[in-house]
Amino acid sequence: MPFPWHRASNSTSEPVIIDCHTHLNEYDETRPTTLESRISKLMESMDEAGIDHAVVLSSYTANDLRPHIDELVQAVGDHPRISLVEGLRWRYDDERTDLFRMEERIRDGVVKGIKLYPGYDQFAINDPSLESVFRIAGKHDVPVMIHTGDTYSKHAKVRHAHPLLVDDVAVDFPDVRFVMCHLGNPWFQDCAQVLYKNDNVYADISGLTLGDFEYEFERYVMQRVKDMLIYMGEPGRQLLFGTDWPLAGMRSYVRFLAGIEVSEEDRDHIAWGTAKELFRIELPDAEAPAGEAP
Repeated sequence: MPFPWHRASNSTSEPVIIDCHTHLNEYDETRPTTLESRISKLMESMDEAGIDHAVVLSSYTANDLRPHIDELVQAVGDHPRISLVEGLRWRYDDERTDLFRMEERIRDGVVKGIKLYPGYDQFAINDPSLESVFRIAGKHDVPVMIHTGDTYSKHAKVRHAHPLLVDDVAVDFPDVRFVMCHLGNPWFQDCAQVLYKNDNVYADISGLTLGDFEYEFERYVMQRVKDMLIYMGEPGRQLLFGTDWPLAGMRSYVRFLAGIEVSEEDRDHIAWGTAKELFRIELPDAEAPAGEAP
C-alpha cells in the first residue's frame, strides 16, 4: 500500500511509524498464552504493518495475563524496537505501585513514561493523591499517558476518565507533558478543547475500534478526527499515532493514519516525530521532521 510520508534520510522512501500505545497483555482468558508468544506476535504485527517501534504499556494490575513491569523489563527491556511505559497501580493496596522503584526505573531510562488508568482503577484523573506521581514525571521530564473516554471493562467508571479533567492537572502541573489516550472517545470535542487550550497536552489516536476498522465506523471516527483538527489548528504538534494492539489491528490503523487529511510535515509528526521526542526513542536513519518540536 502507498504511504504519504517517508523516512527523512532513507533513499528507499520507507515509511517511519512509532506505535505509541501497545500492550503485551492477554485479553482472552479462555486461551491463555505465554509472554514470549505475545512478544513474537507483536513483532509479527509490526513487521506486517511496517511499524518501526512500539511503546509497550504495562497494566494497572499484574497477574498471569497482565505482566508486571519487572517482567516486561526482563523480557524486552533491552529490545531495540520496544520502549516501556509503566502503568500505575494505585487503588489495589496489595500491589500498589512503589513510587521509589518506579522513579528508579525512570531515572535509569528503563521506563520512558507513566500510564494512568482512571476509571479502570477507580480514581479520577485529577485525584489529589496523584501529585507525587506528577512531580516525579516533571522532575525526569517523562510523559504521563492517561486513559480517557470509553473503557474496555464494564466495571470501570467512565466519569473518572473524562478528558476535561485533564485540563485540571495540565494547569496545576505545567511542567508535565500529558498524553490523552483514545482522543477521549466519545468526547472528541472536549478532548480537542483541552488540546487547544494547553500546550503541555497531547493525544494519541489509539483504541478507537476493536479489531479492524469497519467501513461505516471508520468513516464516522474519521469525521470526528477531522472536526478535531479544524478546532485544534496544530495537529502535527499534539497528535500521536497509536493502536492499542492487540485490541486493535495495526494494519487497519496504518490505513486509518494514511487517510487523515494533514500536510506531509504534520503526518511525519503524528506518525513518529512527536513520539520520538516525548519518549526519547532512538530510531536508526530517522531524522526529526521539520517544524516545531514538542
